[in-house]
Amino acid sequence: MKSTLINLVLALCFIIGLVLIFINPIQNYLVAKTIASVENEQVEVSFDFEEVQSLTIWDVLKAQVSPKNLSVIGRIHIPSVDMTLPILKGVGESSLVAGAGTMKPTQQMGTGNYALASHYIEGKSILFGPLHHLQEDDAIFVTDLDYMYEYKTTLLEVIEATNIQVIADVANKTLLTLITCSDKGTKRLLVQAEFVEKTLATP
Repeated sequence: MKSTLINLVLALCFIIGLVLIFINPIQNYLVAKTIASVENEQVEVSFDFEEVQSLTIWDVLKAQVSPKNLSVIGRIHIPSVDMTLPILKGVGESSLVAGAGTMKPTQQMGTGNYALASHYIEGKSILFGPLHHLQEDDAIFVTDLDYMYEYKTTLLEVIEATNIQVIADVANKTLLTLITCSDKGTKRLLVQAEFVEKTLATP
């Protein structure tokens, strides 16, 4: 009886160990699969960034089950860190697990301060993880599939999570603002870039 109990505990520890070892690769695979499957649908979205929680495997699984409840409005591409993501309307849970979400309901590419947010899985180059390797002067491109908007990175800074005024429009400036988690979710990484030019999007 005692040896059976010991074997059961050892088997349970082994299973838990396997889950802990493979949880990140599984999560990364599911996030990437969700990103690849998003579709352009008009749905109700949330812009309440204060409700955004840290990403968990359950969020990824939930998004995998219903990836169509998303409103894709464009793409963001940063060549220097090999990052390409769909841009989705709003910062609801399903949007942020699949790409970059718009932080203001009336913002438009190439005008004002176009603000996007997404998750960062610590140590992984997925979602907005690559932003942690970005450097000043790196080019950032966003597109609505009709036009391409090029920006140049001018600011990388870790800010307080409560500092939401960074997404406000700035007089006489056309900006792109990217926000993701930093310091285990206690702070935010702020990336700002200045508008360079607008060109026709290539197919």
